[in-house]
Amino acid sequence: MADGVPDNVKRLIAEAIDSVPELEAVLLLREHSDRTWTAEQAGERLYVSKPVAAHVLSVLAERGFASESHGAYRYAPSSGDIALVVDQLATAYSRHLIEVTHLIHAKPSASVRRFAEAFRLRKDK
Repeated sequence: MADGVPDNVKRLIAEAIDSVPELEAVLLLREHSDRTWTAEQAGERLYVSKPVAAHVLSVLAERGFASESHGAYRYAPSSGDIALVVDQLATAYSRHLIEVTHLIHAKPSASVRRFAEAFRLRKDK
């Protein structure tokens, strides 16, 4: 299904992108890396409510895609590796939109992942 999507992009989606609004917000910030975005501005561009946009932007900052200053967010990948994979994600999304969105929608929800994590066996040190 996602044969046209590079493995590192699949990994990024699996590890750090939980929804299409998150994906589109990353790409919006990347495309307009010369400016900052408030939740209201991002929400208007992404067609989501201000609270949803605020949550998405906050999550992206926590995950190393953006920086935040006084309620405004800017594209600021925490490493060159993240920037490179986000560039590849942008290309993959433009060429393989359905495959990329299927990868996101096929992920278990965050609440299911947290529930499963609670039962994961951990090796004590």
